[in-house]
Amino acid sequence: MRGRKGPLSYPAYRRVFTARAISSAGSFMQIVAATWYAYKITDNAAAVGVLAALALGPGMIGAPAGGFLLGYFDLRRLAVTLSLCQAVPPAAMAAVEITGELSIGWMYVLVFAGAIPSSLNQPAMAMIEPQTVPQHLRQSAVALSSMIYNVTRLFGAALGGFVVEWAGVAAAFAFNAASFAVVAATVAGLHLDQDVARPLARQVIRLTDGLKHVWSMPLVRTGAVAVAVFFTLVAPVEQLMPVVAKEHGMTPRSVGLLVGAIGVGALLANSFIARFKPEDVRRQQLMALGLLLAAVGLIGLAVTPHHGILIDLLGALLIGLAWESEFVSGQSTVAIEVPPEYRGRLMGIFFLLVTATTAGGAVLLGLLHEWMDMAWTFLFTAAVVATAAVLLALRARMRISPRGA
Repeated sequence: MRGRKGPLSYPAYRRVFTARAISSAGSFMQIVAATWYAYKITDNAAAVGVLAALALGPGMIGAPAGGFLLGYFDLRRLAVTLSLCQAVPPAAMAAVEITGELSIGWMYVLVFAGAIPSSLNQPAMAMIEPQTVPQHLRQSAVALSSMIYNVTRLFGAALGGFVVEWAGVAAAFAFNAASFAVVAATVAGLHLDQDVARPLARQVIRLTDGLKHVWSMPLVRTGAVAVAVFFTLVAPVEQLMPVVAKEHGMTPRSVGLLVGAIGVGALLANSFIARFKPEDVRRQQLMALGLLLAAVGLIGLAVTPHHGILIDLLGALLIGLAWESEFVSGQSTVAIEVPPEYRGRLMGIFFLLVTATTAGGAVLLGLLHEWMDMAWTFLFTAAVVATAAVLLALRARMRISPRGA
């Protein structure tokens, strides 16, 4: 019977799972609201790219810093405090919009302010969720959490588009603020094992030694390249969906649907990805396939005719398939294969890689759009991503061939 239990059989995991689902929905509502509003008042794709960079930029310092904080503070208390801090900036954005016009300057400041506790909290929350289930269920827990993240990407983004059109951006910001309070209350009620809850400084040794050890793993090196390519050249498209929608004659509701389609693609990929064992070298092939699908998705967004939302949705869906393969494979590698004494800080470095490349990529794609228009931007990035996919596939084949000989 024990083998038939899944992560949702454990009450602690169910509570965290539900709270983070609500919070994720709120975050996607805010993404749709903020990016649409920024493009509406500036009519500039680079301005949207700057907004995305400000939302993600603190992760370049905050994610590894959050991993470092795990060495000195109680895990549960740290997560509760940072979740409450995350609630303040979106609440302020809602208040400013209700009482007066929200300028792009205020939005930049408050989005950046909210990104600081968010990035610090990523490693803590990533450590808490797998620890609420037994060791043999942790990869399933990571995959399931990613699945619900993508469900909320679909429904949160779609709902956000309707909310913006019918109730305004302030309502989306207010919901997001409330969702962080739900996470804080849920984590505060958890009873983690003493070895998990205590500061990890007692277990941590030199980070440089950890990096050398982890970098010696071929799967880690390959995964780092795949993650960097995807999150630099593909993931920022999610933040630039208002540009896609406006270029193709669509409304705010369409932005929500396009972002949601990424979630649908990730959901379709989730059950397939969960079947791969953590040590299976063929995961490298999965990552290469993900990059290839992303390249096809970018081409779809580039060639879509005016009002061709169905082709846009298909392109976004393919990007979602790729997103899941890169992110879940990378996070699972850290959560399962990295030794416990390195895991907290290495989880921070993983999120550093994701956020830094996405932030830089958002600005890069925004500038490329202003220089060569949207279609040529997506075609150029598709060519680069496809090249990376082929190289990764060849590398994976070279690693597998000796075993089959």
